[in-house]
Amino acid sequence: MVEKYNLNQQTLNFVLDFEKKVEKNRVFTNKELVKLFESSSFYNKEVQSYYKTAMQKSIWWAVKRSNSWLMERGRYTKL
Repeated sequence: MVEKYNLNQQTLNFVLDFEKKVEKNRVFTNKELVKLFESSSFYNKEVQSYYKTAMQKSIWWAVKRSNSWLMERGRYTKL
């Protein structure tokens, strides 16, 4: 049985992995994180069949959930 791809879980895994490599006070926009996610091993082409804003919302959710970022509208600063 093939496990179903979970966008929210994969973006959280991406953010948790990514934040280990990012220096403190570095600022990213939501769009930048989406592009980085798309080029990562956590991305699956299945996402292209989702709603247009699914990845942006999922990145927001993952950043909020990680508790390692200052969140401002569309901009995230690594704490």
